[in-house]
Amino acid sequence: MRLRSLVAFFALTLGVSLCTAEKDPFAEATIADPSASFLNVKARRAELAQATTPRVLEALALKHGCLNSEQPSPPTGRMIIPHHYLSGSNGPINPEEAKATVPYLKLQEAVTDGASRYVSSGDSADAACMANLLSQWAAANALLDYSYKESSQAWYQVEWTLSSISLAWSAVQADPAIPAAQRAAILKWMHKVTEYMFDQDPHPVDHDRENNHAYWRALCATSVGILTNDEKLYRRGLAQYARAIGQMNADGSLPLEMARHENALHYQSFALEPLVMIAELASRQGIDLYSLRVNGHTISDAVDFLLRASADLSLMKKYASEPQTFSLFDGNKPPAWTEFWAARHPGKPWADLLTRPLNESRIGGNTTIYAAPSR
Repeated sequence: MRLRSLVAFFALTLGVSLCTAEKDPFAEATIADPSASFLNVKARRAELAQATTPRVLEALALKHGCLNSEQPSPPTGRMIIPHHYLSGSNGPINPEEAKATVPYLKLQEAVTDGASRYVSSGDSADAACMANLLSQWAAANALLDYSYKESSQAWYQVEWTLSSISLAWSAVQADPAIPAAQRAAILKWMHKVTEYMFDQDPHPVDHDRENNHAYWRALCATSVGILTNDEKLYRRGLAQYARAIGQMNADGSLPLEMARHENALHYQSFALEPLVMIAELASRQGIDLYSLRVNGHTISDAVDFLLRASADLSLMKKYASEPQTFSLFDGNKPPAWTEFWAARHPGKPWADLLTRPLNESRIGGNTTIYAAPSR
């Protein structure tokens, strides 16, 4: 490894500011283990076998997996999904979007339920079920017949579905019940979907336009890059993470998410979802993104802003005059990514917030099973 790369590596590991001359600290980052998931599956299964934490036990009592999930057939024809909002990027939600996304959400649910159950049980039947389902979608070239110009929402749905299935697949891919040819076909398809997704970007070099969608695409790049041992793709995901951290406002808010009116705080949290998962994936490859400091910030600053603004919504007035639709303290379940964060940052306020199992198909399934302290 060249000297500049060594300097960058130690900078991000120690959490100090990167030299401005070092444009990409991950230019020579390598994939240490293509078989590594976002968690150590065997070690986690052993922990879960001795679990005493009530909400972890509650999560384990949920027996739903891939086998008893609906097995959606891949949609045929052009992928066209109505916009999420009836007008612009906020306001009333378009009910037609939910109708169009049914098969994609059912796919996400089936594979992430399977992965969650597999992590806890080790049942190869769930891995085989996931492989069979994903093979059908791969054979149909699903998630490849759309264009951003025709349906930007289809592009967004691909980001979420690909994030979901690639993370779930990473947890089961090594199971011996999966035939090698099937495994290869699924990985080839995921890689093709990832490349096509990036090809649709109408602003590929305009970093000022990078909001949460760029982070979801980066999660796909990181996850699929590792799965397929594509270091160029993997580095692309890491580089996007670094840009996201460097683009924060002084208070830790993410500028483009703050422009979302009544949903600004919601999108601050939504943007953290893929960023946390990129950090978890990188950790398994020996890179500590949680300590990466760019332009004086780490990801902790974005989480801290979310906490402060959730506790005092008046902090949002400088960004949005509208009452916010989201707060971590609104009495609903916190977002599922907080399970990973709380595992690394135990104590308050997370101990009070995390009282029930959390699940989110976009980030692989039941995050309580994956990350919550078991004892």
